[in-house]
Amino acid sequence: MLENIHVSGFSDEISSDFDTQLETVKNLGMEYISIRGVNEKNFSEYTIEEVKEYIKPKLDEYKVKVSSIGSPIGKVFIDDEEGFEKQVCLLEKICQMAKILDCKYIRMFSFYMPKDKNPEDYKDEVINKLRIFTKIAEKYDIVLLHENEKDIYGDISSRCLTIFNEVGSEHFKGIFDFANFVQCMEDTRECYELLKEHIVYYHIKDAVKEDKENVVCGTGQGKIEEILTDAIKNGYKGFLTLEPHLVIFDSLKDLELEDVNSIIKKDKGLDGKSAYALQYNSLVNILKSIDFRIKKMGVENMKQVRFGIVGIGQMGGSHSEWLAGGKVENAVLTAVCDVNPQKKEWAAEKLPQDVKFYDNYIDMLDSGEIDAVLIATPHYDHPVIAIEALNRDLHTLVEKPAGVYTKKVREMNELAESKPHLVFGMMFNQRTNPLYQRIKEIVANGEIGEIRRTNWIITTWWRPQAYYDMSSWRATWNGEGGGVLANQAPHQIDLWQWICGMPTKVRANLQYGSHRNIVVEDDVTAFVEYENGATGTFITCTHDIMGTDRFEIHGDKGKILVEGSKKVTVSRLKESETELNEKMTFADVANLFRGQGMSDLMDVEEFEIPDQWGTQHINVMINFTKAILEGTPLLAPGTDGIKGVTIANAMHLSSWLGQDVEIPFDEDLFLEELEKRKAEELEAKKEAELETV
Repeated sequence: MLENIHVSGFSDEISSDFDTQLETVKNLGMEYISIRGVNEKNFSEYTIEEVKEYIKPKLDEYKVKVSSIGSPIGKVFIDDEEGFEKQVCLLEKICQMAKILDCKYIRMFSFYMPKDKNPEDYKDEVINKLRIFTKIAEKYDIVLLHENEKDIYGDISSRCLTIFNEVGSEHFKGIFDFANFVQCMEDTRECYELLKEHIVYYHIKDAVKEDKENVVCGTGQGKIEEILTDAIKNGYKGFLTLEPHLVIFDSLKDLELEDVNSIIKKDKGLDGKSAYALQYNSLVNILKSIDFRIKKMGVENMKQVRFGIVGIGQMGGSHSEWLAGGKVENAVLTAVCDVNPQKKEWAAEKLPQDVKFYDNYIDMLDSGEIDAVLIATPHYDHPVIAIEALNRDLHTLVEKPAGVYTKKVREMNELAESKPHLVFGMMFNQRTNPLYQRIKEIVANGEIGEIRRTNWIITTWWRPQAYYDMSSWRATWNGEGGGVLANQAPHQIDLWQWICGMPTKVRANLQYGSHRNIVVEDDVTAFVEYENGATGTFITCTHDIMGTDRFEIHGDKGKILVEGSKKVTVSRLKESETELNEKMTFADVANLFRGQGMSDLMDVEEFEIPDQWGTQHINVMINFTKAILEGTPLLAPGTDGIKGVTIANAMHLSSWLGQDVEIPFDEDLFLEELEKRKAEELEAKKEAELETV
């Protein structure tokens, strides 16, 4: 693990029983706790003699040290003078207790604000009282750690900065609590940049803004890995203290002004012990990721990712030129690979001289010249090469589709999930399109209600015969693994499930070589069902020169219509269809048929976003690079790739069997049917070759 980074935690979230706390942290391999609740009492309620005679010996018994004291200092209302005087005396005692425990840090706060009052009106009083606390800490050579907390003066970053600047003491520093900033609706990265010179301690707690609920670290909007990466890269040495807040524990009600059920709506663990372990293991994985990048790349080189590309055909060639041309910040192209010897000449002409060419991808993966690999080969090779790359601890980005069949893709995903320190992504470039990002947001926010029907007609993938004749692997079962579902439509299939969710049943009619001299599908009409009873259709082909791109999502509260992947119309009902159905009379309906009153039932929003072609692939690589260097969440995680392959496989299988196919389906049966078609294709090829002899 990272040198000079120590994991601690508020162990009272495990159990109120002190022995259970210490035994649990010891079993997890932790050497520190942040002490707060001990045997159903706040640590500050103990006497100095009890700390000497019970708490210190108990810590020594388990060989556990104290990183900080989780005190209630500063958790009184600013206008409570009697409460403040009591806290002054209490801080004197806690400082003495800290000395007994050989603990340098005491966590504290900057006073609750009176309800509905402007905190700025109390700034001077807050600063004066904090200076009084700080004088006490200076006397004992203790460092007070101010935690940003909801409902206190220093809840948001700007007021935290005011506190640090005004108090201005080496004995008054900052704790950075990710979740608390999220719950105050702030961007944690911006908070970090503003406060980082004052931060000497981190609380590992995460949350989401939508309902302010605490979640497992790394899964919320705290940007924990991104911020810790920057802090450690810039020399941070110290404690990361777990404060999971994933289950309601005994003393939580004493720590919050609000109802604790509004903070923890649903337990994330079976009990305090399991929730604490969940948070610990998640943090360990984050630290492994950071540690790997530092060891692999070095602190200085963490500012740049060295890419290698396998397959420099049409898409791989474009990726190579974008990287070589500096289109991806903090990324450099150092190697390319292709089995076609003519590609070496292309690389020499188009790419910088220092980009190395390989004719064997294993040699490139083993070269030590790259940190990440982008795979742009024929589809069967995608998971095969990805597995080799992941086994060599290389960050891996795979062109669509993730593979030809789910069984192999699943093997790739399982390996990637066993290596959380690696970044594994898919080249789903359409996910960077702000149009589809906005649509996903509208659906996710429930603005059109529960989905009832989805329809996507995407027949703009026109391809002439000359396209298929360019390469022998195209439009074959053995080379490409399918037709329009394997090559062109994966983008829309991914967006379809990304926005609307996965179907549970598929019935598909596929036409094979209906208008082109190919053996794979070039015309698809599929019907799907969803878990909630909604239905959907997906229509695509490669023979319509005047193609249509029309995507509709119907919900019980509205409808989204996308035309040409550019123009969007969002119709939001003022009342749900269910409510309208229950109250409208036949006379009301008759008026609607006459075109009267419809505008009174809904609000209509229209917007248009120009074609993003040419920037989307680059934006995926930018996002992937930031994920490696900064811990930025991926727009298209590699493990998502199996979803589109699942839908395409289900459509193929439904067509082959002539029946509905449930998802999940029999993966072995699919592979068996695919192998039949591959064998038939090879046999037909042999017969054709014999006829020409």
